[in-house]
Amino acid sequence: MAKKKVIIAGAGLSGLTFATALAQRGWDVQIFERSSDLREVGAGLYTWENGLKVLESIDVFDEASQNIEFITNLDMIDNTYGLMHSTKFTNESRFCVIPRRDVYKALVNACKRAGVKIETNAETVSVDPSGVIQLRDGRKYKADLIIGADGVHSNVRNSLNIGRKEVIGNGAWRALIPRIDEDKKGIAEEHWNDYRRIGIAPSTDKYRYVYLTGMTSDKEALSEPFNKEAWLSSFPHLESVLERIDDCRLDKNFYYIYLNSWKRGRVALLGDAAHGMEPNLGQGAGVSITSALELAIQLERYDIEDALDSWEKIMKPAADTTQMFSRIYGAAASNWPKELLGIRPEIVSKSMGSDNIDLMMSTAARYVTGLNTSVFI
Repeated sequence: MAKKKVIIAGAGLSGLTFATALAQRGWDVQIFERSSDLREVGAGLYTWENGLKVLESIDVFDEASQNIEFITNLDMIDNTYGLMHSTKFTNESRFCVIPRRDVYKALVNACKRAGVKIETNAETVSVDPSGVIQLRDGRKYKADLIIGADGVHSNVRNSLNIGRKEVIGNGAWRALIPRIDEDKKGIAEEHWNDYRRIGIAPSTDKYRYVYLTGMTSDKEALSEPFNKEAWLSSFPHLESVLERIDDCRLDKNFYYIYLNSWKRGRVALLGDAAHGMEPNLGQGAGVSITSALELAIQLERYDIEDALDSWEKIMKPAADTTQMFSRIYGAAASNWPKELLGIRPEIVSKSMGSDNIDLMMSTAARYVTGLNTSVFI
């Protein structure tokens, strides 16, 4: 019997995860990537228990996470240096920051071991729900299943004319900086001052991950080149961190992608193409790779139509909830009324301390797939 064939548009984290998982289950897998080479942009990848379980399930965890330092506390610090909230982590609920390039390299290697075919300089321009994909150079291919994992500006999604893309007036710098002996071990922090935030987290034995988030309209904070003095004016106590920022990447805007359904016919959307969001909860990639593995699991159990239905029923509520709370978190950080900034730390502290809010915000992080059953922890 001939293998079932899937074609994936996009060799990002979700596309590579899905390709690996499905090839390991016996499918014929082809990826078309529009870039000229396989590389991951960005710095660190917030990786919670859900993401770690995925990496373990497809046998890339050991390669991706060499010399990683696991985090015990994630602390939110207000402008008076007071603690607004602290999230605790355990061996059963792990959290770390893996360099994105390490995760990406490990996924590419896993794809190659599993027999996935990857072609670069191959941009998808359109798809048909019957399972036909067309590339920029005019080539057309038919497959049992087409996956659009081509990001927030997805040509696959656009060609289906489904969903809505909404630009958000927030952005961020991101960087890996060298570690020094004075750096805290096992502690990640997010510092708030007015509408600016700086996150700092241990990553490996050599690096810490730093992100600096502000409003797109804040030209001093989010205009190139990186303006250290502007950030020092808001966070003078983080001078040691800011002085170590050298090579950093700017995203001037984030996007939300809203779809009523992630599938149409024999085409499905994965990752940012399906549910792009601000990175406020550190779950954009986590939701994406969890969803990718879950789809592979469902395709192993059911025929394609039933598998797509089951997968969406399982994963979409978690993604929708995560999007919603990411937006709420972003509004508290960047759209709080200026005249009420003085009471923000108290309100944030009380809200984050609520068990119900904590459970809702961690919906995706607690969803574990890739085991004998997919469960919430």
